[in-house]
Amino acid sequence: MTIKDELSVIPSGYSRIDPWVISQDTGAEIEFLSRAFGARERGSRILNADGTVGHAEVEVAGSVLMMFDRQPGWPHLPAHLRIYTEDAQETVDEALAAGARLVTRPTELAFGDVAARVRDPQGHLWWIFQRVEEVGPEEMGRRFADPSYQAAMAYVQSSLAEELGRDGE
Repeated sequence: MTIKDELSVIPSGYSRIDPWVISQDTGAEIEFLSRAFGARERGSRILNADGTVGHAEVEVAGSVLMMFDRQPGWPHLPAHLRIYTEDAQETVDEALAAGARLVTRPTELAFGDVAARVRDPQGHLWWIFQRVEEVGPEEMGRRFADPSYQAAMAYVQSSLAEELGRDGE
């Protein structure tokens, strides 16, 4: 048996896909994540020679975010991350109290989720979801034809388009 045969494809504590989040100030981002989403830093930060964060990891909502500081000359790379929560409104309120800006108010959508968005102080866009019901294909088809659900989807789409338009300014 080779060492490769004994190793798991995915190291313990990680998932098959773990996002990297590059921030202007990773320390401030970790503080925001702790206050808004109950994240906790794991392990120790690795600092670059200039004191910037070269690597950090946080656990939030059962996932691992790998993080490091943006370096001079690099473009701004705001992340877009979805988080499922027990209560979307409560989570939005916590994110706003931690310094985020509201992008999309909590809105019930045809497929059984409430969706909201906030932009955090580092510029990352958080898609906050709350599962409220399982919706079968027949009911979903009916809902997509319902003007109130169409208006909800139009609002969610337009609030995102408006926010992303700000990135080009």
